[in-house]
Amino acid sequence: MDSGFDKIRQHKCTLFINKNFRNDNLEQALSAGEKTLQERYQLTPVFSSDSSRVYKFSAGFDGMERWIYFKRYLWRSALDFIKHLVRPSRAKRAFKATLMLEKNGFEAPVVVAMGECKSSFLDRENFLATIEVEDAKQIYQFMPESAEDLTKEQLRDKRELIRVFGRTVGRMHARSIFHGDLKVVNVLARQEKKGWVFSFIDNERTKKFYRLPAWLRLKNLVQLNVDRTDALTVTDRIRFFKSYLQENPSIARKKSKWVKKIIAKTNLRLAKRGK
Repeated sequence: MDSGFDKIRQHKCTLFINKNFRNDNLEQALSAGEKTLQERYQLTPVFSSDSSRVYKFSAGFDGMERWIYFKRYLWRSALDFIKHLVRPSRAKRAFKATLMLEKNGFEAPVVVAMGECKSSFLDRENFLATIEVEDAKQIYQFMPESAEDLTKEQLRDKRELIRVFGRTVGRMHARSIFHGDLKVVNVLARQEKKGWVFSFIDNERTKKFYRLPAWLRLKNLVQLNVDRTDALTVTDRIRFFKSYLQENPSIARKKSKWVKKIIAKTNLRLAKRGK
């Protein structure tokens, strides 16, 4: 694991703790299980999929309170449980993917702790605790409600956000990184003096390849394209793709072919959703 983390064993848990965010009380609560965590901290449930439980709470580090997101990964099925007897836990995969993104120059929520607990053969837990990304919102929250009657400033900000996001996804693919679930709800954005900055969440299935497979590149682009909002026009989608191609010259040479594939796959996905 990364040298920036301490490995500790408490109770029947193995924890990897960020050296910059040590808190004995939190570490003891995490290793004792979700019930103890609820007893010691005021947990606020956060909406999540059926295959996980997510809570938000605050904890102190060197005298400063920080908001923490705790995500416990649940078994999707009996088969999923069996598979994870021989493969890394979902928390460990998300942990490794987060470190990989950071190493390659991309942002993801800072990991406070990753834990794997085993009370018995059937009683197993795995979880990830991360620091809240300050001043960030889901990317769609920065978009206007529609594309009509926008001020010059709103139009400029929207276009710049789309361009920078296109370049960011383009750089990710240029470095052969596939995001496991590249929906706009899994991208946080914040605006700094230097411009827009994006942070990627839900990285359990995010991977880096020697060479990114074409079908995975297509999958990510379609995942983004199926998200529909009145604020995004066809021109905006073209703007995103042009920015994306700037980071992927090999794809740019075949852009017409790629546009056709993206549109066809998107239409198929939308048809399945009844849209």
